[in-house]
Amino acid sequence: MKQLIILNLILILLSSCSGKAKKEALNPKAVALNNRAIVLVQKLNYDSALILLDKAIAIDKNYNMPHANKVGIYIRKKEFDKALAEIEIVIKKEPDSAENWSFAGMLHDGLGDTLTAKKYYKKSIEIGDKKILNPAEKGHIISNRMNRAISLILLGKGKEGKDELKKLKEENPQNNVFDMFLNRNRQDLINDLFKKEDRH
Repeated sequence: MKQLIILNLILILLSSCSGKAKKEALNPKAVALNNRAIVLVQKLNYDSALILLDKAIAIDKNYNMPHANKVGIYIRKKEFDKALAEIEIVIKKEPDSAENWSFAGMLHDGLGDTLTAKKYYKKSIEIGDKKILNPAEKGHIISNRMNRAISLILLGKGKEGKDELKKLKEENPQNNVFDMFLNRNRQDLINDLFKKEDRH
């Protein structure tokens, strides 16, 4: 069950950070199709959801949310090569999202390309460092710091990453999300992404 919770949290972080820019310029038909697809995903009707997401992408090439949702579907279907191909599209369209880089790194890692994974984690940390210091990102400071901490763990700097998570926990004692990652190491996080869902 813990693996499913962590996977869902990672997917939420990914999708919530995709498509932040230019929300006012999005095509309403594409947004409606994406929203209908989300309902289908909740009903586990993945193939129909993918059709709607592809239609949304065809209508609005700049809308990243359908791509992020496709990543989530491919992860749930255990089609990791397709998930990786889709997240690479997301990165090209939105290269300043640290979450996208770290998630793509996890996919590369799990598929055996650890060298590319390390480059992606480092890129995620680099972007995270800039965002943490940027006053315009003040409203997202907790998520930026959390993503940076997770990327540090994934890069093999577990102590540094967990120290940051402990600080976040101390500063936000009411938020239990940090506990889920404090008990996970690098390999646990990769395994969480690639394991079958726990049905208990």
